[in-house]
Amino acid sequence: MSEEVIKILDALTEKFGLAIDWTSANVLPYLQQLCGKYVTYEIATSVVWMLIGICLLFIGKYVIGKAKYCWGKYKEDWRSDYDMATVGLGILAGCVIVGGIIMILYQTFDIVTCITFPEKVIIEELQSVYSSLK
Repeated sequence: MSEEVIKILDALTEKFGLAIDWTSANVLPYLQQLCGKYVTYEIATSVVWMLIGICLLFIGKYVIGKAKYCWGKYKEDWRSDYDMATVGLGILAGCVIVGGIIMILYQTFDIVTCITFPEKVIIEELQSVYSSLK
């Protein structure tokens, strides 16, 4: 167990008025199991967010199709209001696609971090919890 994790956990338990006996045979195996579950949880939530990002890409593709339809209608009758619909749908499609790509990239890096360096994820979470208790 990393010394930094133990220091952060000691500080957290001190805030709650608890004391952990690190020499106990039960504490470290349970803590390792808990950390493993947290890393698995992080990977699972990242996969769900990636699926949402992929859905956003499909929604963007659908909106692009609708924008092309509106552009075709506008070219047929230039006095119609399809030009504004084309511009609005084009902007919406661009925003949705960019948002989906950013979401997928961010979650991909989160999964890579969880797999290669799970201690980093745990330490960052413990630090955020500790800083919120201050």
